[in-house]
Amino acid sequence: MKVKRYITIILGAVFILQYYTACEEIGLSSLEKPESTDVTIDTMFSSAEYAERVLWYSYRSLRSGLIRKGISNGIGQQLQSDITDLSHNYMTWGGIVQMYYPGVINSSNASADSDYSEHWLRPLVTLPFVDYPSRGVLTFTSIRNCHILIDNIHKVPDMGEAEKSRLSAEAKVLIAYNMTELFRNYGGVPWIGKSYSVDDDYTNPRMTVGATVDSIVNLIDEAIPDLPWTVSEAEMSNWEGRFTQAGAMALKTRLLLFAASPIFNDSEPYVQGGAADEKLSWYGDFQLDRYQRASDAAKELIDMIEMQGGFELVMPLTNDVWGYREAFKQAYIDRSSTEILISIRDGYSGPDRWGGNMYDINLNYGGGTGTNEFMRMFPMADGTPITDPASGWDEFTDPLGSEGDGDARSFNRDPRLYETLQCVDDTWAGEQIENWKNQFDGAWAKHVKGPRRTNGSGSTVVRKFVPGFTAGIPVSQHQFPYIRLPEIYLSYAEAQNELGNMAEAFTYINKVRNRVGLKNIEDVQAWDKESLRDQILIERATEFGFEQVRWFDITRHKLASALSEPLHNVWIEKNADGSYSYSYPEISFNQRAWWATFDNKWFMLPFPLDEIQKGYGLVQNPGW
Repeated sequence: MKVKRYITIILGAVFILQYYTACEEIGLSSLEKPESTDVTIDTMFSSAEYAERVLWYSYRSLRSGLIRKGISNGIGQQLQSDITDLSHNYMTWGGIVQMYYPGVINSSNASADSDYSEHWLRPLVTLPFVDYPSRGVLTFTSIRNCHILIDNIHKVPDMGEAEKSRLSAEAKVLIAYNMTELFRNYGGVPWIGKSYSVDDDYTNPRMTVGATVDSIVNLIDEAIPDLPWTVSEAEMSNWEGRFTQAGAMALKTRLLLFAASPIFNDSEPYVQGGAADEKLSWYGDFQLDRYQRASDAAKELIDMIEMQGGFELVMPLTNDVWGYREAFKQAYIDRSSTEILISIRDGYSGPDRWGGNMYDINLNYGGGTGTNEFMRMFPMADGTPITDPASGWDEFTDPLGSEGDGDARSFNRDPRLYETLQCVDDTWAGEQIENWKNQFDGAWAKHVKGPRRTNGSGSTVVRKFVPGFTAGIPVSQHQFPYIRLPEIYLSYAEAQNELGNMAEAFTYINKVRNRVGLKNIEDVQAWDKESLRDQILIERATEFGFEQVRWFDITRHKLASALSEPLHNVWIEKNADGSYSYSYPEISFNQRAWWATFDNKWFMLPFPLDEIQKGYGLVQNPGW
């Protein structure tokens, strides 16, 4: 019987290569090694099977935004969105509530040192500048292993030249992915352009922002010709999840739009300091051409998709709320979704994902509580903003549009709201949600239909990615959509707006809106460049809530108000006559230090002090 070689299974395997280098190199340097096994580089590249394992292991550096038991893929096993304005966390432990909310992160505690036993407190487990393999942080390990593969793949005797080129190209994209993630979190970083040996000079200073971007782009451009446009139908059962040309082009688009954004592309740095003076934390000026570069990358991918096919938006089968909701849900959750350009597969089976963390942390213990601010970003079902007096929206009378039974529920808000947050009386896991707050027995909710929550948290809780356990809903397979096609459309629209081409921007915003039944954006109101820029960020928040997009939209646009202004709950109580009352109290539990003392330095992370002290060329980010 043929054993299917699912990439997600392979990524979880134990591999047999270990290659030691000097302890002072950046990050960790060795692969895992089973007991009593010593294997040389030559041995690893003596067969296709062994060589492939180097690459499959390196794919483990892709970081899922879903919480997994024992792997801190969020922030201290919590959701990244909980440090944005989209959601809040009511837990009493974890990296967010003990490190981010009190604002105590600094360069001294930013390390992932192995003797720091309380892994959930690690403030930067989302992407520390040090590897922490047992918790899923393999950034530098992956970069090194990919360089080893690129340098040695030519030695493999039982592999064709085309396959050697493909694996080498995938390794280049993996390096580019990891360098892009470092760039989005730290700005200019040292370029790791080879695998280091014990005799190498480890002096490797931070590059400027411009040099970092150009180096990553060059690597992606080198890889693209040797990648397949998409994973073929014949390969799908074994190799879905591998990088493709389309995925590499999507990564390039995300990188270039981030680089063109105000965090780096402005007349002033986000914080003054030595790193800013050396252009390590910004370009040093504003140039409109940087938006043109991002626009060109996005349009090249869009044009290729139109010509080659293989990727498209998941469209509704019926033009009603249920058709729109199902299309949106399948777009982000389905492993075979036609709009996912890069899919992260860090595990195949569900129990560790749902029973241990993603479900419990957010539905039982207080994470992922959607804010009033997020709820109000979603327009009415026809696309009219709720702030428009003509919308008919009432914040005190069925504001979610989901009250009642069966057809009595109007669902008069953006269909994505109902698949992103749990709304009262909506259907979830085969039952109606009962998330009003005056049904508590002591500190905890009774076991009712819907989430079991702490008494102080709000009513609207994350629904996205949480399928539930009843009504036969499968939880055995999952993936995380790192980049979906709507991001490319909205990124192109954003760049076009900055370039003054508002009509072109409208076209691609509408592709995303129309999929869920919202009217064209030009029919909502009159726009100028600034107001449309703000609206595009709202479109991105409602489309990509809980997909690890909002945090980076906030930082790249320097949206201090999204981090410094207090947030509010959506609070629902059920009245004696069966009706509901709604209020929006300011969040008082786990208040964030940012609400009183926000500093722009938070837009980028601090490099760990112990890494700076190694003397290979790191300059600390300004403000830290």
